[in-house]
Amino acid sequence: MTQDYLDKVNTTEASPRFGIIFLVVLLDIISFSLLLPVLPYYAATFGATPTQIGFLTGLYALCQFFGAPIIGRLSDKVGRKPMFLVDIGGNFIGFLVLASASSLWMLFLARFIAGCVAANIPVAQAYISDVTTKEQRSSALGLIGAAFGVGFTIGPALGGILSKNGYVLPALLSAGLCVVNFLVIALFLPESLRLEQKGIANKKHANEEPKPISAEPLFDIALLRRLFTSPYAAPLLIFWAGFSFAFAMFQQNIALFNKYHLNLTARETGYVFAWIGILVSLMQGVFLRILTRTWSDELLLKISAPVMVLSLAVWAFTPNIIVLLIVLVPLSFAASTLITVINSLLTKASAHDEIGGAMGIAGAIDNSTRFGTAFAGGVLIQRIGTFAPGAAAAVIMFTMLLWRSFTVSRNQEV
Repeated sequence: MTQDYLDKVNTTEASPRFGIIFLVVLLDIISFSLLLPVLPYYAATFGATPTQIGFLTGLYALCQFFGAPIIGRLSDKVGRKPMFLVDIGGNFIGFLVLASASSLWMLFLARFIAGCVAANIPVAQAYISDVTTKEQRSSALGLIGAAFGVGFTIGPALGGILSKNGYVLPALLSAGLCVVNFLVIALFLPESLRLEQKGIANKKHANEEPKPISAEPLFDIALLRRLFTSPYAAPLLIFWAGFSFAFAMFQQNIALFNKYHLNLTARETGYVFAWIGILVSLMQGVFLRILTRTWSDELLLKISAPVMVLSLAVWAFTPNIIVLLIVLVPLSFAASTLITVINSLLTKASAHDEIGGAMGIAGAIDNSTRFGTAFAGGVLIQRIGTFAPGAAAAVIMFTMLLWRSFTVSRNQEV
């Protein structure tokens, strides 16, 4: 089987599958995000403290950090479709446990189960890579970002609305969406690896023999060492780590902040999440396309980093929901821009054959911050005050901004 044949099949058969993948990711994001504004309030009904709620929120991210790479590697061997079904099936069980919870430990069990199999987006990215040529891939992968933006707008708002009738109903709806998604995948989504033979990698050149895929380690230690000793990649990775920690402090604790600082209901928090989804969709789908064509990555980084610092500081002391909705505009602009330009700069600072590995390490750094910030945020809110997560995030981001400025200046002098 030649690569020319694969590309031909990809071109003729890929398009009908894009709609199915869009639907699969959309349903997955809606079912996941339905619970984002609800979970802290649901846990509080079982007497959970802010610290325990922070741990509960972060548990999902911790399990995903370890589970997603395993699910992704298994999809190379047994196929994308089976791993989609494992993901959706595991989420269905998790949501049922959540809906039937009679004590706090069952909420922890539910998030543990769902987090261990949460790899739908990486598997969807792999699926699209299987059925597209290099020329098609960028636009096709944009479908996932679009599905994420739409789902993240619908899910939290719907979860907030349903919470008026109790916190169990959003979990039941999430489970129901998993059933629908499972049937869509089982009945309508073809296996993408059937063209290439399961467990066989795409050939780099048409005249090469196919080689079995071997399980790769979670971290490539040699690549990690090269990146963190590189005068170009290392400063970017360090800055990325600081930004990821600061932004995750916001992401993982805004629901707690809304509950304990602004005294918002789950429904109102759902509307806040929906507003964030709209802002992120506009930034990534419209404005960033224009900005990246007009300004360089470095200039966008220099502009957005100070905006991020100020936005986080204002968020920490937000007096009411009106101010919160306003400050989310520059915060969403800064975060969306930094995510895009830092990753873009990192690809340019990495060797061509190490770009994928560099992105994997950046992704691992990002995921690793989510558990720690959720737990730390809960502790800070309980022990110090509701302003503490935002203040800590602003200080971290400001420190990284100063460090980045010093590093760039020193490199220019050298």
